[in-house]
Amino acid sequence: MKKALLSLALSALLSLPALPVCADDIYLPQLGTAGSLGLSVQREEQLGDLFMRHARGSLPLINDPVMEEYLNSVGQKLILHADNVYFPFEFFLVNDVTLNAAAFLGGKVQVNAGLFIYSQTEDEFASVLAHEITHVTQRHLARYIESQSLKNNVTLASMIGSVVMAIINPAIGMAAANVSMGSALQSSINFTRDNEYEADRIGIYLLYRAGFNPEGMVDMFRSLLSLQGNLNPAFVMLIDHPLSEIRVAEAQNRILALPRRDNSRNPDFFMAKARADVRYSRQKASDLLPVLNTTPPVKDPVYIHYAKALTYYELGDTARAREELSALGDSLQNNGFVLDLKTDLDLRDGNAGAAITRLTRALKRTPRSLTIVANLANAYLSSGKYSDAIKVLRDYHRRNEPGLTSLSLLTDAYEKNRQRCEALQTRGDFLALKAAYPGAIGAFNEALQICRDDMTREKIKARVVQISEQRSDDEAIMHGR
Repeated sequence: MKKALLSLALSALLSLPALPVCADDIYLPQLGTAGSLGLSVQREEQLGDLFMRHARGSLPLINDPVMEEYLNSVGQKLILHADNVYFPFEFFLVNDVTLNAAAFLGGKVQVNAGLFIYSQTEDEFASVLAHEITHVTQRHLARYIESQSLKNNVTLASMIGSVVMAIINPAIGMAAANVSMGSALQSSINFTRDNEYEADRIGIYLLYRAGFNPEGMVDMFRSLLSLQGNLNPAFVMLIDHPLSEIRVAEAQNRILALPRRDNSRNPDFFMAKARADVRYSRQKASDLLPVLNTTPPVKDPVYIHYAKALTYYELGDTARAREELSALGDSLQNNGFVLDLKTDLDLRDGNAGAAITRLTRALKRTPRSLTIVANLANAYLSSGKYSDAIKVLRDYHRRNEPGLTSLSLLTDAYEKNRQRCEALQTRGDFLALKAAYPGAIGAFNEALQICRDDMTREKIKARVVQISEQRSDDEAIMHGR
């Protein structure tokens, strides 16, 4: 039952139907829209925000700004060429080595670190995102919830609550789902299969329109197909949805009708993959280095040099790490991935001043980059320049929505600068983003006891009311009210 309910949210690349297409025929059919029973676009967006708050608090998120920015760059490139985009998308990275990605209501897309680890090209990586984006734009999960509400004679609110709880907390959620739904296993699987076919078909054209090589989808299929006999739980997509030679051939036939395109050579992908392999694959750096010297997973010089630089850093050899970064060439020395590692190296060598000088120049070029802001703030903190760290983070928050990384750094900066009133408020906002409501309200109430400015105190009171209302709304949704 669990597999049936979550099959859309925990989806993978599936087979393609054998329908002939013309090279310039990119009309994307729709299967209808959700909302007739009350699950409007606005409601779906609210549910997505709720899911994201609880995901931040319960999933092992990777709060790595340079990886987050790369993931979102690929996602947004696809979104720009997608149809039926009803709300802003948010892509987030989870520290899980299984090969998987998942779409949820409201444009929230989870990507496991394992997708980087098992992808060989940016086109393969993007093909999975295109598939998941299509689940959202076609509102597959929204329509699934509505259909199951009708089939099982339960209220839409109850059905929504069951699905949300099942994804956020499977142990509790599935008990609620079993009460609400009974046993609709086979019909759920059939419905899911139809939607997966559509997501794959549209995903091919989305890849092409966004400038990627749609062959990346076939390459991913072939990689999975070669592992067909390996039931390692790391291959979630393979185990849940086994492939066949016919399915791969059908995908290939669709792509042959499109003009040929070479694989992407974006250096950011190779550095993102290297970072995932070194930092999130659970391999020891001492074991990885011999592999990089003999049989690297990807025979691309950018990948090899950056992976070696990261590995030498993990092993404490900063000189060799710098040599590998230099080998990347002048054109990549201001790349975010490189600047991030250079900062780590400078701070380890006790040279925060060099990092601050370099990052200050970079910030003028890209003032909205979280990678640059977080690294610069960290360098300021390491050198005891707490007021400077606060300034750069507050400037960032004036331009961008605060997130876990920036709020965590700002809380630390306020604490070290002995601004307890501000630190408690920032900590409260950090906890509220993770749906840790008791802690958030507690932090604001503590701030109320020490903050003396009347206007600040009024703002704190209003924020406590806002967080309390948000908690009540979340509980109502998850309990089907």
